[in-house]
Amino acid sequence: MKRSDSTNQPPPGQQGQVGRSGQRFRAVISNPSYRRLWGIGLTSTTMRWMETVALGIFVFELTGSPFWVAMTGFLRMMPMLLLSPTIGLIADRTNRKVLMGSTMAALSVVYVVMGLLVATGHVELWHILVGVTFSGIMWSTDFPVRRAMIGDAVGAGGISTAIGMDMATSNFSRVIGPLGAGAFLATLGVQAAYFTGSVLFAIGALLAFSLPHVAPVSAPGLRSGYFANLAEGFRHVRADRIIVITLIITIVMNVFGFPYQHMVPVIGAETLKIGPLLIGLLLAVEGMGATTAALIIALKARPGGYTKIYGFGSLAALAAIVAFSLSPSYWMALPALLIGGFSMAGFATMQSIIIITSTPAAIRGRVLGVLAAMIGTGPIGALLIGGLAVLWGASNAVTALAVTGLVLTIIPLAIWPGFLRSSVDPGESSAGIVTEGER
Repeated sequence: MKRSDSTNQPPPGQQGQVGRSGQRFRAVISNPSYRRLWGIGLTSTTMRWMETVALGIFVFELTGSPFWVAMTGFLRMMPMLLLSPTIGLIADRTNRKVLMGSTMAALSVVYVVMGLLVATGHVELWHILVGVTFSGIMWSTDFPVRRAMIGDAVGAGGISTAIGMDMATSNFSRVIGPLGAGAFLATLGVQAAYFTGSVLFAIGALLAFSLPHVAPVSAPGLRSGYFANLAEGFRHVRADRIIVITLIITIVMNVFGFPYQHMVPVIGAETLKIGPLLIGLLLAVEGMGATTAALIIALKARPGGYTKIYGFGSLAALAAIVAFSLSPSYWMALPALLIGGFSMAGFATMQSIIIITSTPAAIRGRVLGVLAAMIGTGPIGALLIGGLAVLWGASNAVTALAVTGLVLTIIPLAIWPGFLRSSVDPGESSAGIVTEGER
């Protein structure tokens, strides 16, 4: 794989793909498979953020404990840590659309049951914890299954636009999801969020089953053994320094950065003295910043800037989290999260793009499964922030973790400064990709 200190010109055969922003945008959005995958992402991420806010507020009202709020986040993320590499291997060797559609259909049923339990007054804490665990299982399929399918659908030349647009949509769901959660809790109750989730996941399942079947790409010398194939994904990761540093920063962000989201309902209620609707607006503002940045990345990002956007976006996001945790008023917290969301888009969008463009299509599911497992380290951060919030208070806990994250992000960037100057050449890993026109 070629790395350089400046932006590489696209190979002659890919100049049409990597052309002007408007051409890439039209090529991606006109792809029927990509539109379906985009719709699945919209439905699932909207519910994820609605659930994060709605259950955070509901569980805090139910228990009065920030620890149990953090525990819901722990159980939502744990399946990513435990299951993602295995799901990635399965996704490389089976029908991905059936795997994704079946998971979403099952979760739709689970949410109907949860909504009925709340509506009839029979819900208990353990029901909620089981429900978020099922939600986590679904979310653990997103990277190794859905995003691998995006890479297959659009090809290497369109991947930055496709993932950028997908992340913009995901970030916009961080606007409508929290606002919807706040509105539901202020009016109809948490059962409305569950029933809405059931409908959204049912729509996602229908979109998944309507996708065309694409046969898995066979890698040269592919071995049939489970552990042998799983190890192949890890070997590819270990051999590529760009991927290694990307995964290190991914772990830091998920253990020390993103757990702050579990504490937003607690900080809103205890420190900022606001109700559910304004708490939802806090996270919605973060989503607006992230949506704006993701759209800019989709239209403007080039291979020579992928790692730079990723590294500086991570640092700026952690600094914004520190500013939020130290904000004494609601009106100071809002701009901190707006800036934080804008910066997080650099981290979150480039994370997938760097991995996809650095990995051959035949083992992409496995390597994305490794990425998802690193994202799945978030439960460790959820437990840390929950325990620290009990001892020091939610705001102090967020400050401590985010400052630690800043230091741990600076260290690998200082040891390998070339990471920020690297250029990822999408042409190096595109072998075996099947584009929509070739089906």
